[in-house]
Amino acid sequence: MKIQIICSSPGMWRNGIQHTASEFYPADRWSEKELERFRADPAFTVREVDETAENTMTETDFQLRVNAEVVRQVDAIKASLQASFADAVKSAVEDKTAELKAEQDNAMDKAGKDLAAANDKVGKLEKLLSDAKKANKASADAGDK
Repeated sequence: MKIQIICSSPGMWRNGIQHTASEFYPADRWSEKELERFRADPAFTVREVDETAENTMTETDFQLRVNAEVVRQVDAIKASLQASFADAVKSAVEDKTAELKAEQDNAMDKAGKDLAAANDKVGKLEKLLSDAKKANKASADAGDK
């Protein structure tokens, strides 16, 4: 068995060496911890292959695999960015909705208070009008006698 390390960004440094697009190593070249570091990095793909895989893979096959891996990684990043954007928009809409609801509640409270004050004024004016009518009638009745 051999270990193939595929690097989607040739020239990157990992585990102490600079990597080409693809390289085959003896199975015991990398420790399990080093292989875990490669696997955790989206720029790298680790494959276990048999001894003949190095000789049977054509440059075209290799390029197709690298291209497929790059597309997979780009799609994963794109999906992550889209999800983050959707979450950000949802959060912003929720925040704005809460802000508008609070403004609406405050406006309704103010309108209710203004209405109560206006009703109070109307009640006082109606009483004054009624009192004035009674006084006017009493005055007119007194003048008739």
